[in-house]
Amino acid sequence: MALGSNGLVIRRVKKIKKGGHHGGAWKIALADFALAMMAFFLVLWIMSVASPEELKSIEGYFQDPMGPSTAGYSANPIDLGGSPAKSTERKLDLQLPESGSVDVESKDKLIAKGPGSTESKSINETVRKEMEKMNIVLSRQPNLRIEITPLGVRITLLDDPDKPMFERGSARMMPDIENTLLTMAPIFNKVTNPIVITGHTDSSKFSGAGAIDNWDLSALRANAARRILEEGGVENKRIAQVIGLSDTIPYNRFDTDGAKNRRISITLLTDDAYKKLLDQNRRNFGNPGQQSDVKLTPETVF
Repeated sequence: MALGSNGLVIRRVKKIKKGGHHGGAWKIALADFALAMMAFFLVLWIMSVASPEELKSIEGYFQDPMGPSTAGYSANPIDLGGSPAKSTERKLDLQLPESGSVDVESKDKLIAKGPGSTESKSINETVRKEMEKMNIVLSRQPNLRIEITPLGVRITLLDDPDKPMFERGSARMMPDIENTLLTMAPIFNKVTNPIVITGHTDSSKFSGAGAIDNWDLSALRANAARRILEEGGVENKRIAQVIGLSDTIPYNRFDTDGAKNRRISITLLTDDAYKKLLDQNRRNFGNPGQQSDVKLTPETVF
């Protein structure tokens, strides 16, 4: 049919809406992003103002949020002061010297309390000088070690398979080690620091007469060393602690059955280490309160 004829022509026009409604998905995405950023900056703020103990508590909370954390605290990581039952010792320290930092000890103070402290060095020099006076040359004593530790100066006597310190499976000292301790007793009397004596064994299983095991053996040997030192002139009141550690702390952790793990350690404590030891023992083993304040009934116990 020609265009000029009377035929009907239908024209279809497609309408396009401009600037119409596109939905609210972008609003949800923006809200999620803002919430995530707020949580991120909140974590950064907590990390900047929390003490090392609180950081450990937070770490333990995320490892085990429903029970006691591995850091040793409760499932509530931080006390912001809203709970009166909480201890104030673990509250956030808001008295900060600078914004975003914690009040920590200076590097000089930390060094003074560490292995290289002035007191530890002084004890070490005194012991070494007295040994030189008595012709005890460390280079000729391969089984004698003198080390500066965070607790003070530690003198370690290591066992030798060819010249053992004790009779096998016994706390009876051999004459050589007994003479060594008697010789060292006057050296220890040149200082007044408290003394800690520890006994150690190797990891080989031992069961002696009367069901004695490595725990008993290490404790008995530590006490034997204490008695010899007291015979040499060391006052009993200077003995701060005598413990047996069995094979829990090997001297050579790559050869736990080795002879060097059988040893006696004598530590001359610094004043700071001795005070911390006393405080720790009082907290762990002392009497926290009167027995009459504790009400025990079968219902509360069982």
